[in-house]
Amino acid sequence: MGIWVDMVISIDVFTFEPKLTNDSPRLYCESTAYPSSFDFKGTLGALANNPMWGDYVQGLLSDGYRKPQSGTDAGDHPPITPMRSANEDMLERDAWRLYQYVCQHFLGTVSPDCKYIR
Repeated sequence: MGIWVDMVISIDVFTFEPKLTNDSPRLYCESTAYPSSFDFKGTLGALANNPMWGDYVQGLLSDGYRKPQSGTDAGDHPPITPMRSANEDMLERDAWRLYQYVCQHFLGTVSPDCKYIR
């Protein structure tokens, strides 16, 4: 099962900044499996100084992160993954919300299973 994203990111060719457009076709990603060569440590390292979740990422890097065990490779591309750190001041409101979702989803895939305590 893939993830539908209602807003599509395009790149402003003059500033190379992401811009959200609602008049573009929807983005649909079916791949949920990372290739065996995916650099999890490097991707986490790019997020380690983020003001929102940098401390959490540093903990994953020092205590150990969990490589996702399963998923579906549709052959189109790896799952949508954050490639560099950003903060809310760098992006427009909707772009920030989408970026935050992508980062939190990625961090959830490499985090230990949560434990329910009664």
